[in-house]
Amino acid sequence: MLQFRSFHATARKLDFSKMSIVGRIGTPFTEYTSAKDVKYVKYAIASQPRKDGPTNWYNVTVFNQPQMNFLQQYVRKGALVYIEADAANYTYEKEDGTKATTLSLIQKDFNLLKNGKPEEDAETGDSAASTTE
Repeated sequence: MLQFRSFHATARKLDFSKMSIVGRIGTPFTEYTSAKDVKYVKYAIASQPRKDGPTNWYNVTVFNQPQMNFLQQYVRKGALVYIEADAANYTYEKEDGTKATTLSLIQKDFNLLKNGKPEEDAETGDSAASTTE
């Protein structure tokens, strides 16, 4: 008995790309305002899937105001986080005329797993500091 799978034109509306990343905040949170006066935050997250493997860096953009506020007020560089993001590739032309592709990650969900060390402790190397956030 043969089985066939039908595809419908309406299935396209259900297509999506998502990424889940567990990694560490690698850059400060930088706030921007778009030409249409929309505020957003950008940061980078570093993930090392294998202990002896290379570190992968991802640039993340956040438009959700409560998430932006939480990130900027409570989360420190080095924090271990879990994020879910919508993912899309965009092709653009660089200044030298060559084409390049970039991965755009728009954060949809965020969980703080372990916060980074406070700046003063990170600078002095104080390993006795702990966080209970």
